[in-house]
This record gives sequence, C-alpha cells and structure tokens, in this order.
Amino acid sequence: MRHKTMFALAIVGVCIILAATGQLYMKKGMNVVNSDSKDLISSQGLIKIIFNKYVFTGLALYGIGTILWLFALAQLDLSLAYPLISIGYILTAVLAFVFLNEKITLLRWGGIAFVVLGSLLIIKSG
Repeated sequence: MRHKTMFALAIVGVCIILAATGQLYMKKGMNVVNSDSKDLISSQGLIKIIFNKYVFTGLALYGIGTILWLFALAQLDLSLAYPLISIGYILTAVLAFVFLNEKITLLRWGGIAFVVLGSLLIIKSG
C-alpha cells in the first residue's frame, strides 16, 4: 500500500477511537442529566444536555473525528473506509462494559460479530 493510503487508514483508526470515546462520554453525560426525561425536550433541557461536561466532551470528540474523517475520505474509497467504522462497534461495547459496567450478552456480542464480519467481507472483496 502507498504511504498516503496507510496514513489515511491510520486516520480512520483515530476516527474510530474518537467516535467510541465520544459515545462513552455522551452516555455518561446523559446518565448524569437524565433526571427527568420530560425536561430534556425543552429548550432548557437541551441547553442542560449540551453544556454537560461529559456530553460536551463527547460532542467535541465527534467533531474532531469528523474533521479527520474528511481528510481520510480525500485519500480512500468510501467503500473501503466506511466498513472499517464497524470496528467501532466492538470498541464501543468494550468501553461500555469496562467503564459503564454495562452487561453485554452473548447474543449481543454475536450480533456485533456478524456486523464486523460483513464489513470484513466488503473490505476483502474490494
């Protein structure tokens, strides 16, 4: 593979890490904010959500990841880059298990594995 392609794939890896970490922060923030779900759909509730330090950090990580994603897309075929995002499903599940103490059933792991397997087949076919 060319050097530019390898660098772009590394950027995709960073994007995956930023997205998974962003999800973790947003979930933690929503666990803190979610005292009254009726309040969350009001304008004050939305402000409360957005300015929660965890949600804000998660959104910032997503924003940085999106900018980096654009750089990766400039170098890679979308049909190659996008299936790689499925690695984020595994990373997000592991982070949720470790840091949020979420229980992940065998059936859920199986579903994640099928999504990733399908993505790998797409990558191999190209």
